[in-house]
Amino acid sequence: MPNLTLPTFTPLFEQHLALLKNPICQSCNVDPELKHPLLPWMVGSHFHKTEERIIFVGKPHRGTPGGIRPSGIIDPTEEIFGPDGLWNIHWPYWSYTREIAENLYGTEAAESICFSNLIKCTNTHDSDATTREMAFRCIKDLGVIWREIETIKARTVVFYTYSLYRDLLQEIPCALPGSIQEITPYEHAVPCRNKMLGWWERSCDTAWCKNLRLLVVGHPERMGRPEYVQLLSDWLRGKSG
Repeated sequence: MPNLTLPTFTPLFEQHLALLKNPICQSCNVDPELKHPLLPWMVGSHFHKTEERIIFVGKPHRGTPGGIRPSGIIDPTEEIFGPDGLWNIHWPYWSYTREIAENLYGTEAAESICFSNLIKCTNTHDSDATTREMAFRCIKDLGVIWREIETIKARTVVFYTYSLYRDLLQEIPCALPGSIQEITPYEHAVPCRNKMLGWWERSCDTAWCKNLRLLVVGHPERMGRPEYVQLLSDWLRGKSG
């Protein structure tokens, strides 16, 4: 099992943001059964040694994938690895990301990336039942994902959320004033086999990074695997999409 550094986020979630205990979380209209914020799936122990420092950001998770800490936060570590772990299953969300990471880092893929979620609580057991209120409070009011990006000092961010509330990602709270660059338009798309793939690329300067690269891209599900993986791998290597 790879070495992970999830404790990096435990103080952020439990102390600094006080998830579940702060007034915004307490007033959020989420099914109490699933009101358990999910720690990032993984932060590889080699993450900060990579030039790219990539964080992949997915849609809301399903159910409660992991152990619930006394604070109510989910630690997903035990669900990720092993023969039946999520990192090894064939769902596009996991398998495409795994292949993209392996294209860059080989056998050290899991050790070299961060993998997280845009929204920390969920109403979802099967199909996505995220509400606009949940998204707005988590992304805009609390800015949890931006605090994660800042905490690990990411240099590259891939949001698999082009069709899910991307309007809530227009502001980049960590960007230095006047530094945001629109590389592609908000409504941009690129060919991916016989479909068009949403592709909104931006960059900005931050306190820790001269050129933070951000890509809001269509979710891997129902996309051609070789084409999708190649597009993302090329972009992560610095080639434009």
